[in-house]
Amino acid sequence: MTSASSGATANSGQSGTVPRDGTPASGGTPPSGARLALGLGAVALLALVAALLVGGGRYTPLPGGLPDAGAAVGWALPVVDAIALLAAVLCVGWLVSAAVLTPQGRHGVVSPQGRADLVRAAVAAGVWALAAVISIPLTLADALGVGLSDALARDTFATYGWSVTENVASAAGAVIALIVLVGAVTTSTVGLAGVWAVLALLGVAGTGLAGHAASYGSHDLALTSGVVHAAAAAVWVGGLAAMLLHGWRGDPGLPASVRRFGRLATGCVLALALSGLGNAWTRLDDPGQLLSTGYGRLVVVKTALLLCLVLVAATVRTRIAPTLATGAPRRDFLRWATLEIVLLATAVGVGEALTRTAFPRIEEPLATPAENLLGFAMPGPPTIGSVTLGWSPQVLWLAVAAVLLAGYGWGWLRLRLRGDHWPVGRLVSWLLGAGLLLWATNSGLATYAEVSLGYHMLQHMVLSMAVPILLVLAAPISLALRAIAPSPEGDRGPREWIVWAVHTPVAKALAHPVVALLLFTAGLYALYFSPLFAQLMQGHVTHVLMQGHFLLVGLLFYWIVLGVDPGPRDIPYWGRLILVLVAMVFHGFFAIAIMMSSTPLGDTWFAQVRPDWLVDPLADTYLGGGIAWGFGEIPTMIVLVTIAVQWARSEERLARRLDRAADRDGDAELAAYNERLARLGARHQRALDER
Repeated sequence: MTSASSGATANSGQSGTVPRDGTPASGGTPPSGARLALGLGAVALLALVAALLVGGGRYTPLPGGLPDAGAAVGWALPVVDAIALLAAVLCVGWLVSAAVLTPQGRHGVVSPQGRADLVRAAVAAGVWALAAVISIPLTLADALGVGLSDALARDTFATYGWSVTENVASAAGAVIALIVLVGAVTTSTVGLAGVWAVLALLGVAGTGLAGHAASYGSHDLALTSGVVHAAAAAVWVGGLAAMLLHGWRGDPGLPASVRRFGRLATGCVLALALSGLGNAWTRLDDPGQLLSTGYGRLVVVKTALLLCLVLVAATVRTRIAPTLATGAPRRDFLRWATLEIVLLATAVGVGEALTRTAFPRIEEPLATPAENLLGFAMPGPPTIGSVTLGWSPQVLWLAVAAVLLAGYGWGWLRLRLRGDHWPVGRLVSWLLGAGLLLWATNSGLATYAEVSLGYHMLQHMVLSMAVPILLVLAAPISLALRAIAPSPEGDRGPREWIVWAVHTPVAKALAHPVVALLLFTAGLYALYFSPLFAQLMQGHVTHVLMQGHFLLVGLLFYWIVLGVDPGPRDIPYWGRLILVLVAMVFHGFFAIAIMMSSTPLGDTWFAQVRPDWLVDPLADTYLGGGIAWGFGEIPTMIVLVTIAVQWARSEERLARRLDRAADRDGDAELAAYNERLARLGARHQRALDER
């Protein structure tokens, strides 16, 4: 019975018939991806409408003759947004399935199941793009309180269309969806499928940046939790939909796919729980509002759904999924997975309704316009204690530092338990780098960096030079390659993905010495000597992106220069020294240009948030230039010394290798060299004699 059913499963992957294992199907035909998407959409929309009615987010005419977009816009907008969100989630799920979950073909080519998933992802991306475009005029009409035809008027749309944050996010999502559509249709490799999956996931996560919490006081917590929540939900819902479809179709490799998805889903559950808690924290004043307000009641409903999902998912992962590998019938798996996906679709609908429901916490304006721009009270005069020991928690960077510490600690502990050696100095370097990252982004320095160019420049130097050097010297890629075991199924696992990423054409292009040097140095001039710097400082999201840019370009440059970890290019030591020296020259000119400035740098922003104790903006600019000059010298000297030591050790290793070779063959290489010199000498002597 077992062998027969497993054989039927293996042979039914592309036949379009259901194996004879008792699997229920409508009319004997497995559902298509379109029917599955329509079913999930119906469940999500029903949950959305019900949640809008329960939570009070449904359309109601505005009183007193206030401008009103009308019932058609009021009801169509959340429905269209829900369709866009569900299509984006399914797009992510099918791309993740093609890249990670389904069996892979030889030499990194997608399997037939993966190819079908890519086509499904392309269709979902098309629906996503269309719905996102339709939502733009609806959002504008809702924001202006005018009819849809008035919102589509040329002058109205040209004036106000892109001043609405949600419209910018929708347009960005539509562009990403179209790129993913073209990429999915033309892709035949697992690696590119992974690239499109990441891009689509970024598009989904971007929806968390446009919610009404984006303009709320707790910027960092609200935005971070929104992004994490959207991304985790997309992977869980989309991945489960893909697994359910493959299970209904009886595609081969289902046990391994479900096992891999189980690991992804576990991380998604944890991320959803933590980010949901963060969302509630930023929108509720006290726990009593969970029952006394419409928003709170929807939070309770969504929490109950999450708890039910955890129980169902635990049953599937612990009791049902292990039986698939033994050839047991898939009936139980399909029943439980169907229940799980229905609950998830319901949660998606409730979540979309939450974005349309007013939350009870009322934003209290701060004392001054400058503080309202910053989102926090103006800091007092800086002291050593307030700058170094102050605490200004930024959830995103706290999470990044925690992941860095946990990931490296896991790898180090795994090697220790296995009895392998790992240099203590590298561990210490990583701890210092992660700790310095935590300090630069969460201490008093982060607060003063938003009101003073001098302290901003200090934070910049720490993020782009000190932290990357310490992290790169810890050799995290080498540790990961030693700690992570190869994929047992022969497909591309975490270790194989790391190796692939290091040797991709994109990595090779970025690792080119000229490219890395330009990103590390020319970016300074393009940022600080243009209006871009002040514009990036004005938004929380853009400010975080700027900090991330500082860190990433520093990691790229020092990864190439120090050469501790494997990379796509092998640069000789003399070339590394030249790179460092050229970077030092460009950096020095940058610092001098700031110190010679006759006007305050970035004054478009700093003039709006200048504290009373900062009486001379030009002196603050000079301070920033001096910090850029003085701080850059110390890391540069450390890197130069490190490269010199590496070069010397490399020569010593080469000498020892040559000595060992000489001992083995009686110094045959030296004898051959002397013989060649003798022949040349004899030839020269004969030439002289002939004259």
